[in-house]
Amino acid sequence: MSELDGIFDYLLDIARGNMPGPIGMLKAPDEKGPLGEYLIKYALDNNLATTGYPTYTNLIVPGTDASANIAEIDVLLLTAKGIFVFEFKNYAGWIFGSANQRQWTVSLAKDKRERFYSPVLQNRTHIRALADYLGLDTSAFRSYIVFSARCVLKAVPDDTAEYCICQRPGLRARIKRDLRERLAIFDNDTLRSIKERLDLLAAASSEDAREEHAEQVQAALRTCPVCGKPLVERHRKSDGGTFIGCSGYPKCRYTRNSW
Repeated sequence: MSELDGIFDYLLDIARGNMPGPIGMLKAPDEKGPLGEYLIKYALDNNLATTGYPTYTNLIVPGTDASANIAEIDVLLLTAKGIFVFEFKNYAGWIFGSANQRQWTVSLAKDKRERFYSPVLQNRTHIRALADYLGLDTSAFRSYIVFSARCVLKAVPDDTAEYCICQRPGLRARIKRDLRERLAIFDNDTLRSIKERLDLLAAASSEDAREEHAEQVQAALRTCPVCGKPLVERHRKSDGGTFIGCSGYPKCRYTRNSW
């Protein structure tokens, strides 16, 4: 099932303000990842339009002295009750993962599984970078891990004070609940100051900066997340098929199906 499959669900999403109508969808990007981010921003802008809370997409956050790496934030919502940072994952299949696992699993079929870096840890890194840039404590942020409607969250952590994990169609209800239950932590002057810093960040989030981030991601994909050694392509003896394994084998037995 895709993000747009099911005419009844699509019409229901339009009625709830989660998705634009057919004309609005003409402006949507074709790629699945950017499409998910577009739909998240649309739902936030449409449902929170009267609050005046600004949203941002694809913010490039420069690295700190402790880390030269830069971070790219999918979607951000600035509110008086905190800064909400969204990480979108466009997977199909069953999703398994725990709060302490570095690698989560998506099960596509009985004998086909792939692992991916924990989105909880990934967004935590994004938030730390943004907190350093803004000079704020990480407690001022709320992490949202948003999966597409194409998957089933089979076994994932329950919501905590730090993060919320949900699928895109259920995001609107989670946001409204958080805005209803959380206390304001920013006054108007502080909000204005944070917005000015975010506006500068948005203006500096150029295509070159995104390309640099993409290069860093590709480099990370070729590094073992367990021991840090380079990953290499290997061949299975059973059927001759290829897989990706750690060059530190047999001391490190990390593997995944593809780059």
